[in-house]
Amino acid sequence: MGMLDLNTKYSIAQAVTSTGDTASTNVYDAGSAESADIGLNDELWINVTCNTTATSGGSATVQAVLQDSADNSTFADALVGAVFPVASVKQGVALLQACPPLGLRRYTRIVYRVGVAALTAGKFDAFMSMDVQRNIARPSGFTVA
Repeated sequence: MGMLDLNTKYSIAQAVTSTGDTASTNVYDAGSAESADIGLNDELWINVTCNTTATSGGSATVQAVLQDSADNSTFADALVGAVFPVASVKQGVALLQACPPLGLRRYTRIVYRVGVAALTAGKFDAFMSMDVQRNIARPSGFTVA
């Protein structure tokens, strides 16, 4: 994984439980001074991963969606990930890994779309990077003999 800049993180360990759309903690502003040169001559990647395994009292589904906006107020879906059944949303699972489409408007965010039933647990990370995230998160707490 390449270097990550705080300005390219949409959310880190963001808890999501409610049904419907939950917006990421942060919005990326492509027009700000801090972001003026990101991705020039490089591919950008949107990475959304499960930080903490999701659970539900029902048959919840989880989907990661990249949204864009011209005014940081009215957002629309720009890139929609697959729908995952809650049993598949485990720590380290990538919910969305893709290059964003061309022509995005100035502001972008990630939406965590929960359907069917609420989650009782689950945290998610989302960020932009100059390369695809390929490391596999493993649970800690093991011992080496």
